[in-house]
Amino acid sequence: MKTLHVLLVSVLSLFSIQSASAADAPGLVARIPITFTRNQVRIPVSVNGSAQPLTFVLDTGMPAPGILLNENERTTALNLKFNGEANVAGGGSTKAMSARLAEHQRVEIGGIEIADVPVTMMPPGGFKETDGVIGFELFSRYAVCVDVDSKELLLFDKSTYQPPTGATVIPIRLVHDRMPFIDARVTVEGGAPVPVDVALDLGSVHALWLNQRQPEKLAPPKGAIRTTLGRGVAGKIMGSAGRVKRIEMGGVAFDNLLAIFPDAAYQKPGGFDFQDGFIGADLLTRFVVTFDYPSKRLVLVPGKRFGEPFEWDMTGMVFENANTDRRVVDTVLPGSPAEAAGIQKGDVLVGVNDKPLSAYDPQELFTMFRREGAEVRIKLERAGAPIEKSLKLRRLV
Repeated sequence: MKTLHVLLVSVLSLFSIQSASAADAPGLVARIPITFTRNQVRIPVSVNGSAQPLTFVLDTGMPAPGILLNENERTTALNLKFNGEANVAGGGSTKAMSARLAEHQRVEIGGIEIADVPVTMMPPGGFKETDGVIGFELFSRYAVCVDVDSKELLLFDKSTYQPPTGATVIPIRLVHDRMPFIDARVTVEGGAPVPVDVALDLGSVHALWLNQRQPEKLAPPKGAIRTTLGRGVAGKIMGSAGRVKRIEMGGVAFDNLLAIFPDAAYQKPGGFDFQDGFIGADLLTRFVVTFDYPSKRLVLVPGKRFGEPFEWDMTGMVFENANTDRRVVDTVLPGSPAEAAGIQKGDVLVGVNDKPLSAYDPQELFTMFRREGAEVRIKLERAGAPIEKSLKLRRLV
């Protein structure tokens, strides 16, 4: 991937500034361990003093106060007293779903207690790896620094936090006082860069999501593929994935990055107007990134992944949302290694390179299928019978 040479020269020095100073910066309130799995930042959260912390996705794309819980054995064991209902919509649909509401609950994150928090319990669904989502409830209270290289979340006092020397600082706008937007410029294929108004969505695993508000300028590029782009709280998100020539934001630029172009039905997740789209975790986490809502600024320091290429899955298998030890093939992309190997819809992936899926960290599997030229041996089940295939990975986007 190409980047601006002037910026790239300063990457190592900037990263060392942040790494050396963040933990000692004025106003540091808490340090919280995180996991970075499938391009999601996940943090431990306790609800009402739960003995075992729950696993939450940290999501700037969740503008509502409070927390969302996924109904499962762990969250049911909290024995929450529900006193109302809420309508929730999200990625996959603009249609709201009915959920249960428990007001005035207590949440603890990194030794910090937040009282009087509304809790929304989503009905049982496909999210099996995480227990919930937290967004505005945390970002509104602190300057929140996400460092996936050090696997830490740093919370700073909003009144005393100062960006490290040399950091890129980009103004943000809080639409409806809750959803962060920035100005950027995107060049899809050629011609002049297109000014775009994009949200910051740490919960989206993609680098860049582009809506068709400017269809003549932000249409999917040549070579884009039609596929399932992901899943939201309401189901699949369909559209196209392709490479765009360039994105520029606050003096930082990336070339040849992956972008998704959702179909019209999915361009307003939860009914919220995301304008030209949003920047997601695959781009944001290439920095030590601080979301400072109180001072309305985004603070960026290049991290270890800054110069890595943006990649899409190279197998051609699109999976249903499933447990980590079994993944059901929902779609096989035409012309892909998976199609050439005879893999079919409904096959169940149970192992890779002579190991069961459960032996792998989910992020390890996520990256394993994104290595051009690599050969992987996979074990599947078809109607209960074992099948073994060998795939040579190659770029499909």
